[in-house]
Amino acid sequence: MTDIVAAIAADPVTNAVRAASAGADMIEIRIDLLDCPPGEQHPPDSQDSLRSLRLLFEELNNAVQIPIIATNRISTEGGRFRGSEEERIDILLSVLELVDAVDIELCAKPEYRDRVVQSARAASKRVIISYHDFSATPGIAELRKILSECFNAGANIAKLAATPRSYDDALRLLKLTRENGSKQVCIIGMGAYGAHTRVIAPLYGSVIAYASIESATAPGQFSVGELAMMLRVLGA
Repeated sequence: MTDIVAAIAADPVTNAVRAASAGADMIEIRIDLLDCPPGEQHPPDSQDSLRSLRLLFEELNNAVQIPIIATNRISTEGGRFRGSEEERIDILLSVLELVDAVDIELCAKPEYRDRVVQSARAASKRVIISYHDFSATPGIAELRKILSECFNAGANIAKLAATPRSYDDALRLLKLTRENGSKQVCIIGMGAYGAHTRVIAPLYGSVIAYASIESATAPGQFSVGELAMMLRVLGA
């Protein structure tokens, strides 16, 4: 079975409740986008801000009864966090006990990535290690290498999002999904050529599918309601 994850960037409590009602199985809170106008970043790096962030996650736990993923996305992979890497990781880990999983990028410096993985494992939380390519889709050998690196780094779920420039590129992503059916992978095609993979990849073994509840947080995202309806029709 594939879990639908509602990616939430603003008005998190209200949108979390809306997402659960619309059929989401999990929610992802994008810390780097919270209360952040487009193009700006206000990292919660003060102690007061960290306390406010923890209170927010406590409120989320009271508001919805579905798992929560915490993500504080690095700028090089589509995020808006502009502080130091140490600050980014400290902020992410500050809510670790209040979530069910954390997402950390494969491209993060190994010492910081390992810190997240080790802290999450010690707290019995799941780890998503992610890779994003917003310009192209690598060749199949490189795609396999990326997934292998995610698992070798300690991922429970390896997330790979690429941008197909043709339907042949999209087919390559589906092939990758199919051959990793025994592993916990999330494969996403972004943009126009990849939009259908968000619906089809679950049939090939992708264990989570991301959707929006207000504005999309990645190119080609469907809404939670749209994705839930399509997956029901397909029996995914």
